[in-house]
Amino acid sequence: MPTEPFAESHEIRGLTANLSSVSSRNTDTPCCLQQTPAAEDSRERSTLHFIRFGLLSPSYGNLYTLGIPFRTTAYRMFMIIHYTIRYPSSVLSVLAWDRNRTHVKQSREYVLGPMPPMSFITEFLPVVSSDRDSLLSSRKAFAAVPRCAGTPAHVYEPLASALNKCTKYKARCPGYAFEKTIELSRRPERLGYARPHICCFTSENVDVVAASFLTDYFVDPEPYADVPTLIAHQFTRTFVDDQAYDHAERAWGLHIAFATEVFARQHRTFLFTVSVFGTYARLYRWDRSGCIISATFDIHEHSDIFAEFFWRFSQLSDAERGHDLTVQMCSVTEESLFRDTIRAYVALQLEVSGEELEKALLAHYQPGHVTKVAVHSVVGAGRETRDLLVSRPVVSPLSLDGRCTRGFWAVDVKTAKVVFLKDTWRTPSQSETEGDVIGRLNELGVRNVPMVVCHGDVIVDGAIPVDASAEPAFQETRTNEFTTEPWSRCIDEKDVYVSRRRHYRLVLGTVGYSIKMLRGTEELLHSTFDVFLAMKDAFEKGSRLHRDLSLGNIILVKDPDRPIRRGYLIDWDASDAVDETGKALHEGRAGTWLFMSIRVLDEREVNSKHTFPDDMESLLYVVFYCALCYLPHSLSDRDVTTVHREFFESVFNMKGVSGGGGAKMSNAINRIITKRIRWGSASFAEWFNTVLDYHHPPSTPIWERSDKWNAETLEAFWSHFLETHELERDNRVVHRISKASRYDRNSPDTR
Repeated sequence: MPTEPFAESHEIRGLTANLSSVSSRNTDTPCCLQQTPAAEDSRERSTLHFIRFGLLSPSYGNLYTLGIPFRTTAYRMFMIIHYTIRYPSSVLSVLAWDRNRTHVKQSREYVLGPMPPMSFITEFLPVVSSDRDSLLSSRKAFAAVPRCAGTPAHVYEPLASALNKCTKYKARCPGYAFEKTIELSRRPERLGYARPHICCFTSENVDVVAASFLTDYFVDPEPYADVPTLIAHQFTRTFVDDQAYDHAERAWGLHIAFATEVFARQHRTFLFTVSVFGTYARLYRWDRSGCIISATFDIHEHSDIFAEFFWRFSQLSDAERGHDLTVQMCSVTEESLFRDTIRAYVALQLEVSGEELEKALLAHYQPGHVTKVAVHSVVGAGRETRDLLVSRPVVSPLSLDGRCTRGFWAVDVKTAKVVFLKDTWRTPSQSETEGDVIGRLNELGVRNVPMVVCHGDVIVDGAIPVDASAEPAFQETRTNEFTTEPWSRCIDEKDVYVSRRRHYRLVLGTVGYSIKMLRGTEELLHSTFDVFLAMKDAFEKGSRLHRDLSLGNIILVKDPDRPIRRGYLIDWDASDAVDETGKALHEGRAGTWLFMSIRVLDEREVNSKHTFPDDMESLLYVVFYCALCYLPHSLSDRDVTTVHREFFESVFNMKGVSGGGGAKMSNAINRIITKRIRWGSASFAEWFNTVLDYHHPPSTPIWERSDKWNAETLEAFWSHFLETHELERDNRVVHRISKASRYDRNSPDTR
């Protein structure tokens, strides 16, 4: 983590003067370029990477970012932070190595390529003007960039010079300036501190700024290869030794990490990046479905292609560069409304005041960084737009593809009420949106689920058609459009399948804190009983299973007439309707790995259908997890870490299928794990051991189902237990789960 805490300074609408490390917070510019060293040994070869022009690249070293005008869209977003700490733990630099490996592994599921470079440019950077009078000639434009170099500076110095070259009337990338932001990094060679070597800014904002193929993770087919050869081509490179693989994996993982952080910190629909290996370049386009990668081209021999890319990029609008125009900066008056309204709501929920209140407020409000988000919803025969004010999110996306959910405490501009905004990328093929599902549960009187205010898909540029009957254009991914192209090659001898995604926003009237902030035994057992009632009502009244009972999907809300915060079951996007037997309509696993039932984790049941007893078992594991981390007991933090790893995280691979649940099964049979724990609350121990016995009586075969593991029996016991036991209200004790096994020793955190 950078030495300057929260040095998120000098950001200008999508740009920052301080382009951050993968683990830091300052990566909000649209384009970057990175370089790595080059020579005979891979550690000495030079590779350059562009990150975000929407651009990025797959080596490590130098990065360049491209800026955008200050005028139109909101530019900056911060990461989730717990109000009791100062740093977002999800981006700790000490975990950079672990994140890097995860990024590389996940990328093999969503990368498409190699797309011909000029096809890439023609498809994604349309010509907006035939006037090229201000464009410098591309002839020998990048001749000064060496094919091999001893240090990154030997590449990024001449490249920056070439990109910045201009005359009185002509330029390489008109309206932009390339700055060497590598000089802002104190430890440039460490993963946890890496920054772009060069960032590109709009000219008016630049004053705020205080290779080798051995690093290329991919390999192209031979030029003019026939169709059978293209089909058989393996896009990822085969490495002859571990050192070469580690170097390329580091480079590609860092490239992904920068792109991921750009998406996490900007309101963005897609992103361009570029990587340069010596004098060879690739172009990249990222969205929430995946990444399209161009074939390599030599910037000496094909300087016209490289110059064409930058020229076209400089001519694009903000939306064509990937910025979401439905998010705008708010006024000073609106920021005051947001701050005061959120402060009052925090005081109500946490029952705090003074300095503690101001500290808690910072989990939702970053001074000077409040934006206005438009939510489009269908109302009757037409559509309406509702404006919400947001600042720091409470949920930040830490992956590049998928739903990539972002969540905010928000203030409705019209009503001045606090609401919750869920911003996500859904699968358009789904027959029901999450808002439809929760709205129906509201109508059926299902208890303890949030109330829907409005919801809808995000319209391109926020422009609602004048004709109410016309279907607007929605913000959607494009990577999925190219899976069948001849150049789209397989990875790991498998075709890459990426799904189509559509940007979607859901506004809920129920706003609270994560169950991770529980105060003690009383709140844990009461709030999870509320959640159990929500599950039961949804199943019995709405014929629906939640399928993702987890720590992140339960919130605590303080009602004025109740001393204990109520538990609400949120995030119904993984839920499914049930058939006449009570099983989910669709096959396959769903949910969060840590809390899945023994049966769902069984690799032989990977295509089975989810059931209500599976959800009940997941809720039991949520209670166990919370007690393990936040209630008093006899285990040391080291023992807690071991239980967490063995009971919750354990996973193995059997013929390409993931499986787990061995420790859960052993504990169900003989309590091998839970019998070692002496709980500080005798009442909690009584509840927990009873429910474990209901789930599976000890010393009985795992295939024998307990006749007490049903909704009616559990509800009767649980409700009676709460009525007859006086539980501890404020016995919270935080136990730390160590991540030392995942630490990057070369990137220690600076606190």
